[in-house]
Amino acid sequence: MNPRISLFSLGALLAVAGSCFLPFAEARTWTSTDGKPLQAIFLGIEGESLKFRLQNGNEIVVPKDRFIKADQEAAERLAKIGDDSFTKASARQIDTMLAGNLKKNGFNSFNEPLPDDLFVRRVYLDILGRIPTREEFLAFAENARPDKREALIDELLLSPGFSSNMFNYFADMYRLHGSDFDNGVRMDPYIQWWKDQLEANRPYHEIVTDMLTAQGNVGQNPASGFLLRDTGMEFDAFANFGQVMLGIDISCAQCHDHPFDEWTQGDFYEMAAFFGNTQRSLGYRPASAMMGAASVEMPNAPAGWRDNFMKWAETTKGIVPRDQNSNQFRFFVAALGWNITDNETLETVLPHDFIGQGGKPNEVAQPRTLIGDAAKLGGKTRRQAIADWLTAPANPRFSLVIANRMWGRAFGRAIVEPVNDLSEDELKRASQPEVLRYLESEMRRVNYDLREFMRILYNTRAYQSIATFEEPDLTKPYYFAGPVLRRMRAEQAWDSMMLLAHGVEIDKKTGGDGSFYKKILNIDFTTASNDDVWRHYEMWQSLRGGQSAMAMASESGDDYSPVLVNDTELRASELPQPAPAASMLDTFGQSDRRITDDHNYDGSVPQVLALMNGTVTQQLTGISSKIVADLEALDGPDDKVRGVFFTLLNRFPTKDELDLGTGMIEDFGDEGISDLAWALMNGPEFLFIQ
Repeated sequence: MNPRISLFSLGALLAVAGSCFLPFAEARTWTSTDGKPLQAIFLGIEGESLKFRLQNGNEIVVPKDRFIKADQEAAERLAKIGDDSFTKASARQIDTMLAGNLKKNGFNSFNEPLPDDLFVRRVYLDILGRIPTREEFLAFAENARPDKREALIDELLLSPGFSSNMFNYFADMYRLHGSDFDNGVRMDPYIQWWKDQLEANRPYHEIVTDMLTAQGNVGQNPASGFLLRDTGMEFDAFANFGQVMLGIDISCAQCHDHPFDEWTQGDFYEMAAFFGNTQRSLGYRPASAMMGAASVEMPNAPAGWRDNFMKWAETTKGIVPRDQNSNQFRFFVAALGWNITDNETLETVLPHDFIGQGGKPNEVAQPRTLIGDAAKLGGKTRRQAIADWLTAPANPRFSLVIANRMWGRAFGRAIVEPVNDLSEDELKRASQPEVLRYLESEMRRVNYDLREFMRILYNTRAYQSIATFEEPDLTKPYYFAGPVLRRMRAEQAWDSMMLLAHGVEIDKKTGGDGSFYKKILNIDFTTASNDDVWRHYEMWQSLRGGQSAMAMASESGDDYSPVLVNDTELRASELPQPAPAASMLDTFGQSDRRITDDHNYDGSVPQVLALMNGTVTQQLTGISSKIVADLEALDGPDDKVRGVFFTLLNRFPTKDELDLGTGMIEDFGDEGISDLAWALMNGPEFLFIQ
């Protein structure tokens, strides 16, 4: 029942709610225009009314204009991202546990609260992956509303930059690489698929399930890129699965029992057997046995499809097998054949020099999970069984791993490090065991909604504290009196510079999406004629190499004319993945995507030189730069100095800084603005998240 509350009955309802309904901790308090409170869970907007759920479970609909303006604005925000009552209750629970542990271990409390200027810069960098503009900084600084922090967090979480910044993290975690292969195959559709999942805020466990159970090539099903990533190195693929999804580094056990952990060589092969009958390519024959047999049949195609097509191409199109002039054609067929399927003739076989427990050399390994309950195979493929086992509520390891990783994103350090090797001993020694258990349960409660999970963390008092400047000793517990001081990721530095150079439009600009390449490979082998497949080969010939990373399918329907995106004014997530060697992104530590979580935060001489003399810095701080041009319109040297600080460091200058900057402008005019901007950009403060 959803009674509609009239203008005349609202006051009476609020009075009853205040006196009879026991306030429930999760409920937000809403205030009517005559000052009466209503504690209720916000459900949404219906026309010109707001819908709520009361403590007793009843739902009510109240005219919007019966609430104060601040609550009407809050309703507009919450209608897009969801009620924040449980969000804030969860944040308070985390703070309570952290504060208790701080006191138990000799700390008075959290670090000092983060002032507004440091807060706005931090949340822009952590959520959007870039610094705020001068206008964005001032809008927040001049906002007097008491809920402006939670409102800004929600606004940024709903912005396009959120998924762009999140993508950079997962690109590092999952080693997203567009061209790290020797047969001409590219992964651009898979990379775009990741962006699409994050932009849609798809639950993380669904993303993982799609990757583990995918069939086809990256044109037919882009999620297949996860398993195709390590074609020919299947045991490396399994080791990476263990690190990113289970937080277990079992790679050592491939050759021998783990020297420091409980994993045996038998454990490695029995768990790997869940992927043992996964065929990853057309003609792959392993040199050493992960698979006991191999097939040259085209995956997901009728028997003999490849041979029939090759013969047709030879007789009809003059393709000569193994002729140098047919290399491009063979690349095309190989790309079609990088194609995931389940092949029951394949098995995981123990190596000839197997010395572990649970089997003998050259025996077939039977699938068995490393931890927890057994995976249920009945009526499922092995990959379906392991995906269901992995994401089931009975397996807390999966939710714990991603919750621990997301905590590390917010605080600069995870509760348990390293994030890809959570040994039982490390879990037992965790500085915040009850917080870790709570985060794991919250990840399941929000149904792996990473945006909502991060929303909880950003609303904690712990996160909104001054950063700890002393580098934590990795051999000692860290109790999270605040986040740790950390340098920007390479992508954050790049995106901040792109913002300074080109403005907020960079958040909306997109690069190539691999859609033309996806179209080339998306062939239904059971229905397509040879002529249809040949037409796709002609499309392949029109676009080769790295161009496909920046190519989009033509909206005109012209299959032979892809649209190439050559705009350089793009965020890091929209550029080819990863950035080329010696680029600014590479110089500042972007991973080459060969090893999981290989981003580098170390300083270097090339970084200093890039900031001092690089082309990007010259564009930003030169006399004709956008920064200088924007500041010229401000009145007086003191306003211009403040403008430089607002633009680059997002804070007010100290008196000494103001006097020094004013003197530079008075002495050198607009060149003084340029010099001041150059000095601030080359100082350590610009690159750090305080």
